[in-house]
Amino acid sequence: MATKFILFLLVALVIYGGINYYLGWNFYKALRSFGLLIRKFIYWPLFFILALTPVISRFITWDWVKVVSDYWMFFFAYGLMLAVVCNILSLILKRRYTKVISWFAIAILLVLFVVGQFNAFSPTVKELTINRTEPSQQKQLKIVFVADLHLGILSDKAHLKKFVELSNEQKPDLVVLAGDIVDDSPKWFKEQGMQAELNKLQATYGVYGILGNHEYIGDEIKEVNKVMKQSNVTMLQDETLKITEDIFLTGRDDATNDERLSLVDLKKQLEPGKPWLVLDHQPPKTLDNPDVSLMLSGHTHNGQIWPGNLLVKTMYSLAYGHESSNGTDYVVTSGFGFWGPPMRIGTKSELWSITMNFK
Repeated sequence: MATKFILFLLVALVIYGGINYYLGWNFYKALRSFGLLIRKFIYWPLFFILALTPVISRFITWDWVKVVSDYWMFFFAYGLMLAVVCNILSLILKRRYTKVISWFAIAILLVLFVVGQFNAFSPTVKELTINRTEPSQQKQLKIVFVADLHLGILSDKAHLKKFVELSNEQKPDLVVLAGDIVDDSPKWFKEQGMQAELNKLQATYGVYGILGNHEYIGDEIKEVNKVMKQSNVTMLQDETLKITEDIFLTGRDDATNDERLSLVDLKKQLEPGKPWLVLDHQPPKTLDNPDVSLMLSGHTHNGQIWPGNLLVKTMYSLAYGHESSNGTDYVVTSGFGFWGPPMRIGTKSELWSITMNFK
């Protein structure tokens, strides 16, 4: 098993190294076309140090390595796409206008950088009204729903403050944080004093959260639960609470945990026929969960940067948005934060303000 893993890792590094060599070679040619002559023995070591920061950041916890790593992912993804397009153009034009093509590529990369940053740090509010047939003494319930805050070094306290302000403006009955609340580790949450900001959330029936896959990746679940409790966030792990006299809220453990309870088992904690809200970080593979009134998920980021939004559509029955199916309303959000580069292209950072009306 260990041998197979090492072999897989070596193959992955060789492929990644090859792609980065192709990207670095194109960038080096672009610099030369502008008259910028950098000696190769200086250029290539610097380039590959940058390229390896996503790997290095897993072993070295220096903040600057993490920041460079996150931004590198953007440069790698879009730089690679632009390099391929530019090479094709160069072949069609028989290697003429090389300088113009290089300027064109860099200009596009800079525009995408600015637009991506703006979309990531300019969150919007999505409003939705759902009319349900279940009877309830609570005729209306207003929910602020958010996922994938990824609170950390870049999705920082200032970004969290925007969420808290937008949430409080909605005057919600209930606030739910559907997983990936922190970016792997609560380290930056504590260092930046984000607890004080999260404590400002206002909701009639409280603030509830669940774990996502990144809390498992960070492997600091006990510490995450501890800081959330200190922030007045009630974390639910395969647990159900009655939030009003007859409305139930279930928070599922993340699908990363193979031993999490099924919805069938969780249903046993309910009173039949009552409104049932379910938080599940990763969207269900099929939209067939009868008895659930509303299921709220995140995880996909709606791809975060194009063409990721096209890819996630092939992976889930509902990768983003709202859909009613088999008596259940499903909502999947693109998230408020971001993973990796603080960029969103083709998507927006958001929270949902959901008004549920009952019989």
